[in-house]
Amino acid sequence: MNDEDENENEDVNILETTIYGNTITQWVLAILYFAGAITLAKGVYWFIRKFVKKAAKKTTTKLDDIIVDMFEEPFVFAIALFGSYVAVKNLTLPEVLTGCTSKIYTFLVIINITWFIARTILSLMDNYLRPKMQQSSKEMENQVFPIIRKLAASFIWGVGVVMALNNAGYDITAMIAGLGIGGLALAMAAQDSVSNFFGGFTIFTDHPFKAGDRININGYAGTVCEIGMRSFRLKTYDKTEIVIPNSQVTNSIIENISRAPAKKIILELGLTYDTPVEKMKEAQEILKEIANANKYVKGPETYFLSFGDFSLGIRFIYYINHKRKVEENGKIKEIDVDKLQVQNDMNMEILRRFNEAGLNFAFPSQTVYTVNS
Repeated sequence: MNDEDENENEDVNILETTIYGNTITQWVLAILYFAGAITLAKGVYWFIRKFVKKAAKKTTTKLDDIIVDMFEEPFVFAIALFGSYVAVKNLTLPEVLTGCTSKIYTFLVIINITWFIARTILSLMDNYLRPKMQQSSKEMENQVFPIIRKLAASFIWGVGVVMALNNAGYDITAMIAGLGIGGLALAMAAQDSVSNFFGGFTIFTDHPFKAGDRININGYAGTVCEIGMRSFRLKTYDKTEIVIPNSQVTNSIIENISRAPAKKIILELGLTYDTPVEKMKEAQEILKEIANANKYVKGPETYFLSFGDFSLGIRFIYYINHKRKVEENGKIKEIDVDKLQVQNDMNMEILRRFNEAGLNFAFPSQTVYTVNS
């Protein structure tokens, strides 16, 4: 036997050398399979981005762009997964490890399919449902849509993981039963959180109020500045911020002041007893003139209602509009009316006009008569 034959035999013997139950040839082929799959996956990823996406953008419909965009990464992962599966199958592994590997690949395949479905459905919601909700209501788009999106994602992934575990050979029935008992215990321990969550859901669906509305609830009055899933924040007229649990909404009477067409103001005025009938009539006419002259006030009503202990009582009722129209950049928009300032202006004008007309406001007084004996 010559030297060349001996070298060939040595090379053959080296390739047939067994390492961890597999020859070097098997290890090399497994590595080549895996490397080839990774290379192919990167090539497919480049091809999709370079050509397929551009072709999809040329079409009039948006649906194909969404599907291609959501399909590329799960598809690339599927190629890499398949290559690694072939590489492992080429190796001789212990029976226990082979069964475990098969379960892992089954689990990963279903998770990959779930990934694609979740990406596609959520993208369709972002591109079709969200614009519809935005057209309907900006508050709904900002507050309700994220909740619906999270619920949809949780449902898809929950079903996908359960199916993956079931196909991988795990006893899902026992697992679900255990989760049910644990969930019951958790629900009992978190009753307040659950009630607050459903209270928040009630706010988003029933719309008793929205951010920016002025409301009165449980004796607290102010402007709603933020609505969350657990609580909402109310800024009172004293500029303090109150955090109210959402569960209070389902069991409380709520007065939404912002939804009234105007704010009703009732003013009780008392004139002295020496005011003649003509002056009382003049006082009522002055009050109506003041209200009609104010562009933020409407519907004035005046009544001579009482003979008080020390005054003749006039009730003055008027309404302050919630909104006023202003022009900004050539567009007409509505802004809130400063109601406290309107009341201030009305009171100042009443005081001025009554003083000019010689109408005297009464104040608590007593007249004492003495009899000389």
